[in-house]
Amino acid sequence: MFMGEFNHSIDNKGRLIIPAKFRSQLGERFVITRGMDKCLSGYSMNEWDQLKQQLEKLPMTKKNVRQFVRLIYSAAIECEFDRQGRVNLSKTLINYANISKKCVVVGVSSHFEIWDEDAWQKYSDQAAEDFDEVAEDIDFDF
Repeated sequence: MFMGEFNHSIDNKGRLIIPAKFRSQLGERFVITRGMDKCLSGYSMNEWDQLKQQLEKLPMTKKNVRQFVRLIYSAAIECEFDRQGRVNLSKTLINYANISKKCVVVGVSSHFEIWDEDAWQKYSDQAAEDFDEVAEDIDFDF
């Protein structure tokens, strides 16, 4: 399970250190692609395979499904760590998430996300403000 929040920087070559806690869960190869809310999403190969199966079930006759699937796959990169635990992010992904130099790597249960630091701060502040209200609308089954 991916959890926690880690501040990192992307170097001039687009390399980002993935937290050691996450590296041990990802294995040798994993996938990073576009995520929701202008962040990037990273998946272990097992989780990526599960996502692919879900995407294959969607009706490709619908325009918004085709658009969504195209954007997910066209930006997806298969990653491996270098000796320092870094991955290379493509310009496409960096531009999509509007990542400058500082970013935040966030665990989100089955996957992790990479956010521009300022975007994460704005999103996190707003989400924290609405936390109780949002929780009330979720139907928890305990």
